Amino acid sequence: PEAKRRYGYFCLPILRRGKLIGRLDAKAHRKQGVMEIKALYLEDGVTSSDALAKDLAKTLQAFAAWHQTPSVKIEQCADKALKKNLIALLKT
Repeated sequence: PEAKRRYGYFCLPILRRGKLIGRLDAKAHRKQGVMEIKALYLEDGVTSSDALAKDLAKTLQAFAAWHQTPSVKIEQCADKALKKNLIALLKT
């Protein structure tokens, strides 16, 4: 049930260099051309960095393109610095 969920209904793992670093709850809005990142969670012990943000932005762009949604919109990310970094990188 939704009230007992820690993550979203269809949460995807985020792997980086062979390690689980986070989870992603996303929804493709194909008619609008938008990939909505409902929530992005980093695993305990994972700290954000510029390199992580660049890798993640590149992956999110490829993920969105594969779903035919060229625009990426990030709704929720517990790490505010990472969210700000990702938004800036995804606009370029």
